[in-house]
Amino acid sequence: MSAQVTAKMYLKIWGWLAGLMLLGVLLSELPISKATVVLLVLGLSSVKAFLVVLYYMHLKFDRRLLALVLLAPVVLVLLAVGLLYSSTFVRL
Repeated sequence: MSAQVTAKMYLKIWGWLAGLMLLGVLLSELPISKATVVLLVLGLSSVKAFLVVLYYMHLKFDRRLLALVLLAPVVLVLLAVGLLYSSTFVRL
């Protein structure tokens, strides 16, 4: 793929973003538990954020070092969330 994103590619990505948003809205109407809906919508939101970062912020065409710089805060957030919820799983 070239280092330039075409208008057609932007429209495809926009279509995916709109479709994932619609899927999240439809999931909220299903008769399943709210915790399941929240987890599914968070997963869909993560995919949408990944698409935005790759194409609209042009990270896909930048050096890999920038991707690692972006990944560091994500790892820290996941560790912090893990610490917060560790007390839920481990009873002292």
